[in-house]
Amino acid sequence: MKYLIALAVLYLAYNVTAIERDGKFLSMFNIVRFPNDACDGGSRNGTCYTKEECSNKDGTEDGSCAEGYGVCCTFVVNGGATLSENNTYFESTGDETSHTSIQVCKASSNIVQLRLDFVDFVINAPEASGTTVAFVVSGNVATEAGLNGQLDTRCLIDVFSVSNPGGPSPPRICGNNVDEHMYVDMGADCIDLTFQLGSGTLEPKWKIRVTQYEATYDNLAPFGCTQYYWKQDSDSDGKGTIQSYNWNGGKHLADQNQVICIRREDDKVKICYSTTDMNDISISGAKQETAASCGGYKKTGAGTYRDALIIPSLETVNGVAFATPVSNICGQSGFGTGAAAILTAGTTKTVCSSAVPFIVTFSSNSWEEDKELNVAGGLTGSNKGFKINYEQS
Repeated sequence: MKYLIALAVLYLAYNVTAIERDGKFLSMFNIVRFPNDACDGGSRNGTCYTKEECSNKDGTEDGSCAEGYGVCCTFVVNGGATLSENNTYFESTGDETSHTSIQVCKASSNIVQLRLDFVDFVINAPEASGTTVAFVVSGNVATEAGLNGQLDTRCLIDVFSVSNPGGPSPPRICGNNVDEHMYVDMGADCIDLTFQLGSGTLEPKWKIRVTQYEATYDNLAPFGCTQYYWKQDSDSDGKGTIQSYNWNGGKHLADQNQVICIRREDDKVKICYSTTDMNDISISGAKQETAASCGGYKKTGAGTYRDALIIPSLETVNGVAFATPVSNICGQSGFGTGAAAILTAGTTKTVCSSAVPFIVTFSSNSWEEDKELNVAGGLTGSNKGFKINYEQS
């Protein structure tokens, strides 16, 4: 036996020496290495790992990657879990009651941002009971007509929230937000994603893809953006659509500071916004309100509305500034098709802005004032939100 082993060693040494002399030395082992990039599985996105790595991480094999050397490893968690794997899905089981949350921790120390994609997201809609509340100024109930209101648009049954210690938290949302997304600038190593569930008539369901981005990622959303749109969100003509949360549910939400950022592509210097339908802007007031009436979050007083769509430095499609500077928009008639048009004499359907970066903000307060729910002219339900098209030029 010892003789056979010695003979094998001599044979191997001879062949290695011969190969080295020819400058063609090859390793006895062919080690295949590949990056752990994102991959497309059969039903979910995942991360490319070896078969053994995927098993050790308690993932699920969902197709192959790296030219067949790896498996697309997908991860799914339910309430109560802690995750630190990139491209993980937080999904409902149908058994959740009252409160359920997960903790998302950084996959590496270089992670600075999360993107939450709502592949499925249907929870109970905001309040619509008409419960009256009083508008209080310096401890006193306001006597000005129209300022007292109702709890409509508040998420009082179900609500989704993000707890982000040390960083900005996006707005709390509810209702139907399928195919929407949300960014989070991580201020700590771990954050919480929480569903607070009430006793509504709808059975909540969700499927949220959690993607983590490192500081070196070349397409990070600008700091403070709730949503971020870029070339992949546009059609072949460079046109895209943005909308308020719960647009599909039929009512905008209270307490919003929805900051929508649109990446400026190539050498584009201007972005234009348009509406497809005359009711695609439905935020407070009768028909289209004057610019002075749409003051944003802190606006109060007779004939004014706190909820507003805010687009900096609006101008005509020809680049001409309006006689009265315009940035705040509310009402029921899109861009300039109402009787009291903000922008022109009632014909403008497209407005533009050269202000960079390209940002649209939707701001709303904590309830709907009487004058927002019972507007002049008999219009009701004037709080769907907004759905507007954009195109860079």
